[in-house]
Amino acid sequence: MKLAIVGAGVAGSYLGNRLQGDGHQIEIFEATRKESHWPVCAWGASKNVLEIFSKNAGLDFDNYVLHRGKKLRMDLPDEKVEYLDLKGLVTYDKYLWERDLCEGLKINYGFHCTPESDFLSNFDYIIDCTGFHRSLLPRSPHDFIIPSYEFLVENVSGVDEFYVIGYKGARGYFWFFPLGNGRAYIGAGDIDRKYYGISEFFVKNPRAQVLRKIGRPIRLSPPKRMLPFHIDNIIGVGESIGCVFPLLGEGIIPSLICCNIFIDVLNKDSTFDAGLYEKRILKKFGYYDDVYRIVRLKMDGKLNSIKHFKLLMSMYRNMKKEEKRFGFGIDFEQMNRLLKAL
Repeated sequence: MKLAIVGAGVAGSYLGNRLQGDGHQIEIFEATRKESHWPVCAWGASKNVLEIFSKNAGLDFDNYVLHRGKKLRMDLPDEKVEYLDLKGLVTYDKYLWERDLCEGLKINYGFHCTPESDFLSNFDYIIDCTGFHRSLLPRSPHDFIIPSYEFLVENVSGVDEFYVIGYKGARGYFWFFPLGNGRAYIGAGDIDRKYYGISEFFVKNPRAQVLRKIGRPIRLSPPKRMLPFHIDNIIGVGESIGCVFPLLGEGIIPSLICCNIFIDVLNKDSTFDAGLYEKRILKKFGYYDDVYRIVRLKMDGKLNSIKHFKLLMSMYRNMKKEEKRFGFGIDFEQMNRLLKAL
């Protein structure tokens, strides 16, 4: 089958690798120029899961790990502090990982694709892996985006572990993700665009030097609120259809899970069963909608631990089942403390 993948991020790179390995004819179209292409996000995810995806693509994930976390410190409103025990959360060289996934693939850089792009008519299916942009699918009226930006920095001293600051009302958070050798990603997502923690970091770390500044809005809307997933022969995969965990804004692993579902559905028959794909995505990420509702209720100051007990239990039970996927311990009492503190 002849397939066009639009977007060479985590979903597009992984899909291209796997689908070409399955014998499909793959061509990737990426909007940025090759010299300026850079994978966004803080490069943090669970090693427990990424090593499986890497193995599926013929890579050894240990070759990409930059920092293995032990504790994550969370500074909360009213000077409260919590620590998460990390069980696999790492930072990894996402640039090198995606580059190696794309080895041997045909990639066209500097192509801004739209549904009307003539050259896309040469393909059986076009896969929208454009993440936040959702360039080839219609906008969802239920989409919800948090503005954010981050810095890749070096010459950082005195901080060598994961660290976040949670904002009041769960309206965003600041993050520090260590990359080793004095490098780190720092950034913040904030619905109010105040980005507390970023300027404070540079005051505390006057020797820190900025290597890159990246603006990257984060989609929080789960798949249930990002329909349609397809139109004609265009199919969305990954963050473009809401495969992002709403509580954390983390999309690497959800996007890869979505890729595996796409691959499985595609390889079942000579034609793509879009209905089956939609059904399986909605089932797999069903509880993300409960998490999204919790986040929005908290933002609006309406979350009640008694009234919304079923929602909270749904989030806890499902996260507990996927503890290895998150890379940190899930504890109900701590989860309640965190939500109450925000």
